[in-house]
Amino acid sequence: MRYNDSKTAPRRIGLVVALAALATGLLVGCGDDESSSDDPDQSPGELLESTGARGVAEALRIAIVEDDLGPDQHERDVAVLEESIEDLPVNPDVEGIVDDDHDGRDDDGKVEVLVNSEAACVSIAMDGDVDVTGGAC
Repeated sequence: MRYNDSKTAPRRIGLVVALAALATGLLVGCGDDESSSDDPDQSPGELLESTGARGVAEALRIAIVEDDLGPDQHERDVAVLEESIEDLPVNPDVEGIVDDDHDGRDDDGKVEVLVNSEAACVSIAMDGDVDVTGGAC
């Protein structure tokens, strides 16, 4: 795991701001008058988790894209994926990080995020493009 406070602090601040904006946008767009999302005591993690698997997967996408990668790193690197998951304010179930050929990169670039009974798929292309779709991978 790599931790360099001078590099990760601005990234984490940006990530928190992005997650808050994402959660707020999703909650405002999908909420109703009886929604519990108005609870001022909810943590950012609780707010994010209330957006479901798709919201958490979008937050993971942001964490991956915003990672300050070194010259020998790639968005599909297992270490990058694991660090991005650790950066989330929630602890979702994540499946599909597989490195059968032991090159340090996820083999198919598909990571499934599970929240309660919902699933969303984060797809990482070889060119570094990251996309999220609803449903299982």
